[in-house]
Amino acid sequence: MKVPLGITTLHLSQRSALLLLLAVGLLGFGGYDYVQQSQAVDNVVPVQATITDSSVDRMDGGRGIDYEPEIRYTYQYQGETYTSEQVFPSTGVRTYSDRSRAESVVESYEPGTTARAYVSPADPDDAFLIRERTPWPLQAIAAGGFLSVIGVLAGLGAKNPGQQELRPASEVQPAPRETWVDSHGETIHRLSKQGLGVCFIGFWLSLVVLVFGLLNTTGDFGGSPQAIQAELLGPVGLPMLVGFSFWVGMIISLCLYGVWSFTEYRQLRRRLPDPKPPSPFRHPSRLVTILGTDDGDLGEYGHRVRLTGWVLLIVAGMTATLAYLLYTAS
Repeated sequence: MKVPLGITTLHLSQRSALLLLLAVGLLGFGGYDYVQQSQAVDNVVPVQATITDSSVDRMDGGRGIDYEPEIRYTYQYQGETYTSEQVFPSTGVRTYSDRSRAESVVESYEPGTTARAYVSPADPDDAFLIRERTPWPLQAIAAGGFLSVIGVLAGLGAKNPGQQELRPASEVQPAPRETWVDSHGETIHRLSKQGLGVCFIGFWLSLVVLVFGLLNTTGDFGGSPQAIQAELLGPVGLPMLVGFSFWVGMIISLCLYGVWSFTEYRQLRRRLPDPKPPSPFRHPSRLVTILGTDDGDLGEYGHRVRLTGWVLLIVAGMTATLAYLLYTAS
């Protein structure tokens, strides 16, 4: 599918078109919710509300266990009585992965007490308690922007990158200087794969031990987080430390594999006939196109580029996940 875009044209595959549709949906919904929350926060009047019920609801989903603060309250506006359960000015439900954070929301709203609620004069039956924006709209906009960049880069890339034929190795002059990675490539390759396998198995075993440790705590999954965190070397803390170590080990192993794979890519690139195509690692549009191409449609050179690119992306994702967990834990 061809889409005119200013002075150029996007050549979109079915996969790229679906990716752009998803990006537009995230951008649209995130932008709409952000505007709705902004209007709700700015154009409201405070009213006195009576709390009738408050609790933390545990939600078991595909991504794990989340906790939702549930608060029911009644209020009056212009002589009419209303009931609401909305805590934040958002069309979505705000949940927390940490039970203590959800409990900190509801602890200020004990049943029978009064609290301040906020009402929009245009929609008085849809009040909320906490006058702050939720992070979901900005997260949706960021995800939509990222996906749209990927989709556009895929559409701008060459139609068939990574399918170049290679010259026989005998026709290529050897590199003027052999690097340390070149001379120890097989050792690096073997150690990276062995280390990745050991760390992968060890990480999942540590998660199994962690689950058993949580089940054996007195508070179960809903117990006091402070009591669990206090036993750093106990049945919960120790598996977490071990799992953290194996996670870091997987990142290091993937980095070693990425270094070896990139060296292999450079050697294959020297076998490309002249004129050589631009390097995918310097032209993101070509790299994105190759990453989205099936292995069966790529040659040896393209396969190596695809494998190297995915390893780098996985390392970046695992490192970002680790940084996020450390940030939230602090």
